[in-house]
Amino acid sequence: MTPRPFAKLALISTLSLALACSASGAGSGSTNHGTDAGNGATGNMGVDQPDLNTGGTAGSLNVNVSGNDSGAKDPNDPRDVPVRQETCDANHENCTCLRLALLGTLDSAATDTDSKPFIEWLNSNSDGSARATIVSTKPTVDDAFLQNYDVLVVANVNTWTFSTAEKAAVEKWVRESGGGIITLTGFVSIDATEPAATSQLIEFSGVKYNSTRTAVGGTATPVYYKGGTTDLKKCLGWSGSYVAKDTTSIKFLPQTGSLEKLTSNLSYVGAYIGYGIDTTDGIVVATDPMSGKNIAVAKEVDGKGRVFAFGDEWVVFANQWAPLGKFDDQSMNAQNVCWQAPDATNASGFFHSVQTLYQTKQFWYDAINWVAPPSQCNFTIQDPDVVK
Repeated sequence: MTPRPFAKLALISTLSLALACSASGAGSGSTNHGTDAGNGATGNMGVDQPDLNTGGTAGSLNVNVSGNDSGAKDPNDPRDVPVRQETCDANHENCTCLRLALLGTLDSAATDTDSKPFIEWLNSNSDGSARATIVSTKPTVDDAFLQNYDVLVVANVNTWTFSTAEKAAVEKWVRESGGGIITLTGFVSIDATEPAATSQLIEFSGVKYNSTRTAVGGTATPVYYKGGTTDLKKCLGWSGSYVAKDTTSIKFLPQTGSLEKLTSNLSYVGAYIGYGIDTTDGIVVATDPMSGKNIAVAKEVDGKGRVFAFGDEWVVFANQWAPLGKFDDQSMNAQNVCWQAPDATNASGFFHSVQTLYQTKQFWYDAINWVAPPSQCNFTIQDPDVVK
């Protein structure tokens, strides 16, 4: 297998991915079911968007969010920022509490870069209350732009340059209004300019990427299941997920207090050629076992906004959570190390694969849940692989 041929995905045009609301949109006549000066224009809702891999159309992007009509804050989230209230359009429909912008594209120089299932996974439930907009053409990032969003996900922005004024606007948005940022890197990890490009909007926080490459293929890095002591790394490839088998297993360190939900029920994800992260006073929640460098860092800024930097991009690829084939090898039997016998939580038993050993879906649920400001809707995703 050649891990990094330069087969790029089609460039994504600017498009909207709508996440519908959990509260059905029925309201009291007001388009805002609460007060929050941070909630500005709502943008496009419920539109089709180009397929990320074929240029066709796919459905609107929906993440299920459970309702919380009280708007009460998480007791472990004492930040003094407004609870984002549910807002609806003029017809009291298309409601949302959290508004996400994905800046850049999901284009990657890796092999098997199928990110469509990532989008479809987020689209699996239509009864949500967080809405994401993919912004693949660089906008002017100013106060007017930022007031439309609660979370920025910074993906492949390696040709973008943000001005001093734009960086200052983002810093103000994080420090004063509680905005959240998630950053990824490693999309074009042969390009030495990538760490600096991805760091542009977060370096004010004392978190930035460095030029040390991480996770350069970790076939020898072990992966365990629920605190076990048997290395199950080879099980990532039993169902045909050879790409996952060649990744480095990134182990997350369980956190407590306000950081607890960032690593809740999260053990491992896979990575392959990203960049290390420098921090002055951020919390390191994972390191790369190949280089020893930080690969996941969290930082709360002035008790308001939050930044979460991850040093790779493979967490958007389908092969990091979905087995690619069936368990049809004759050695896949109850005596195999990859067999998990029935117990109180699984009645029939199962063979380990990327789905059980990497918690990529949990990673995304936890990351969004942690960086997002408190909201009336209490972000969640309805998926058996995600533990709330």
